[in-house]
Amino acid sequence: MNRDSGLTLVEVMIAMLITLVVIAGSIAFVARGRAAHRTSESLAQLEESLDAGFALLVDEIRLAGYLGLAPPASPVVGATAIGAAERADLAVAGSCGNSLAHDLQFALVIANAAYEAAPGVPIRCRPSPAGRRMPQSDSLVVRHASAVPARPQAGRLQLETNLRTAMFSAGGIRNLGADSRWHDLEVGVYYISADSTGRSGWPSLRRKRLVGGTRPAFQDEELVSGITDMQIEVGVDDPADADTAVDRWLRPGEPRLENSIRALRLELEAQSDVPDPAQPGMYRRKRVARVIELRNQGARP
Repeated sequence: MNRDSGLTLVEVMIAMLITLVVIAGSIAFVARGRAAHRTSESLAQLEESLDAGFALLVDEIRLAGYLGLAPPASPVVGATAIGAAERADLAVAGSCGNSLAHDLQFALVIANAAYEAAPGVPIRCRPSPAGRRMPQSDSLVVRHASAVPARPQAGRLQLETNLRTAMFSAGGIRNLGADSRWHDLEVGVYYISADSTGRSGWPSLRRKRLVGGTRPAFQDEELVSGITDMQIEVGVDDPADADTAVDRWLRPGEPRLENSIRALRLELEAQSDVPDPAQPGMYRRKRVARVIELRNQGARP
């Protein structure tokens, strides 16, 4: 007599066990794939944030001290030292500080772990969006004429330049002859905020930028979120030697005697907002430094 066809209980259990093993292996494979994807996404985000930060800052630093047709470091008619009262027709609205835009004697100002317009002179307009700055990060003020000539425009600080000199222009009236050329004055205060727009507690690289309008003013803008730190060193050349290469790197504020500033070493740190799968609750960070040669003179460390 033949046994009825079908599976025994043991055979069913073995089949279920094999199925469960296959499913568990598939889940583990998918989980490893997702973790690898998150890791790649985290690293890509760090690279993108750092590349964006450097792209903005390197170009600005290289332009620092550019005065249009006038030679770099030329005296600018109408310029005033930081803290001094601005000429009434060149005044900037807001409360960031007197002559923050006008001190063209110093194209670059680097503050060591501070938020300053010059050593010991704080910037009066607070960091945005919530008034909190990353306390150990440096800040940087950059001043220069726009790379592209501009048309005279009311409500904007501009420079009229020729091959010998430069002067502030407020009303578009030509004072330096038929061959003069106008450029917008571009000033930026770069710093690391402890917050991002719409996201408290997430740091960002920000800039207070001089803009036009009915009257010149500084406008705050977020450049790159996820940048957690900015550190700057000054590369100086000893005038006693024959070359113009950098001999020493100094932190802002360190004594440098009569050495000439040749370059900056700019270091940025970025943090990914994708959790690190290898360390739950932690976020990847990456720090990168680049050396930027200065094209013009007038830096104040």
